[in-house]
Amino acid sequence: MRRELYGYYVTRGLLILAWLGLMILLKAHWEIVLFGVVFMIVLYLWLPHSGRYVIRTDKPLSPLASDERERMVSLQAAAYAFAILVILLAAVVIWSGLRGQGMISIELVSTIMAIGLITQFIASLWLHRKT
Repeated sequence: MRRELYGYYVTRGLLILAWLGLMILLKAHWEIVLFGVVFMIVLYLWLPHSGRYVIRTDKPLSPLASDERERMVSLQAAAYAFAILVILLAAVVIWSGLRGQGMISIELVSTIMAIGLITQFIASLWLHRKT
């Protein structure tokens, strides 16, 4: 463990404990709580070593900062996801109009939103490998 990341790990540990306390107060299922805690631990341990962030030693509690490359990749991946969302939503609106339906189901819109999110994630991974 790198010395400059001690403050980061302490603050992220406190965030996990706060989330855990909130889940206990809300009486969430133990499976959800366990999954959330494990996911956050893995994420917070992986982020400093992912290569996506620059470690700034002048900010001990939040040392991770994005550099120009990360901002470019995030912006481009978001643009790809937005383009897919617009195309799919336009296609669904046209399709619904041609079929004479007045409304679009929330399940279909939710599926399109999930496709947009997956597109952003895959584009981000692809662009990180490419650059």
